[in-house]
Amino acid sequence: MLVSIPDGKAQSGGHFVYQVLNLPPSARSAALGGFVIASPNSDAALAYHNPALLNSQMHNRISLNYSNYLSDIQYGYLSYARDLGKWGMAAAGLQHINYGHFTEANEFGDILGSFSAAEYSFNLSYAYQIDSLLTVGATIRPIYSVLERYVSWGLTTDLGILYHRPESRLYLSLVARNLGWQLTTYATPTREPLPFEVLAGMSYQLRHAPFRLHLTARNLQQYNLRRMINEAPADAGFFDKAGLLATTSLNHLAAAVEFIPGNLIALRVGYSFLRGSELGMSGYRGATGFSFGGGVNLGRIEIDYALASYHPAAMSHTISLRIGMGK
Repeated sequence: MLVSIPDGKAQSGGHFVYQVLNLPPSARSAALGGFVIASPNSDAALAYHNPALLNSQMHNRISLNYSNYLSDIQYGYLSYARDLGKWGMAAAGLQHINYGHFTEANEFGDILGSFSAAEYSFNLSYAYQIDSLLTVGATIRPIYSVLERYVSWGLTTDLGILYHRPESRLYLSLVARNLGWQLTTYATPTREPLPFEVLAGMSYQLRHAPFRLHLTARNLQQYNLRRMINEAPADAGFFDKAGLLATTSLNHLAAAVEFIPGNLIALRVGYSFLRGSELGMSGYRGATGFSFGGGVNLGRIEIDYALASYHPAAMSHTISLRIGMGK
């Protein structure tokens, strides 16, 4: 007798290639929910998620970032920004992720050896300030991925716009990320889709208190990110449907706050609703979805740290070092 087993539905990922593109590039990003697209400062790595964030504070500064990710996965990002005067701002960055070592075996379980997997991307970003309110930016990013003996090349582009009124302390942004193609495939002639997404972000500095608020909305091109799960049954009541509608909407959001009492230190906490919804255990989520961090400004050198909870039993540590190269 044949038994039909339905598909299992859990997380929303797994449908796209080069998911490394969605990892936070720096400790500040990791601490503020994973994405910072509407709050420029001196961290050149912020251009990774929104090239329009490039600004003169980043001039001649190097950003070194390392993350001890889940299991034995490790990744890092190195970037440098340069002020081109009336021509705008430019930055270059190199990303690398090492997925660790794997045991190679055949279909009979015989151990044949081991292999590794890694991905690299080279990022060239440019931003131009149109006027006192608007800045636009673009990034071009070739990607190289090697999984055992299978190799793939890709090319993506990010486009961003930043709106800022200095007197209001409000930043608004809109970004289209990962526009592009998988140029060469791993093993089949079929090209896999890239993790394209549209984001909107807001950052607001309170006028009379040392707090900066952040709100980022991701994947605006698709409303229901967990379609096979977030579907109300036909006989669901009003409150069930309303609760499901609220959950589906919140899954797009990451919220965060920074406490900045002065120029010396900063404390940060963020929450990703989608991460908390997908990766929290049934009946016990713990700190899943939350991220925490802080930073210290030593003048020419700035140090940031972030702790992000992806699961009650799995956390990621990220440390960043920013160095001013000139006087």
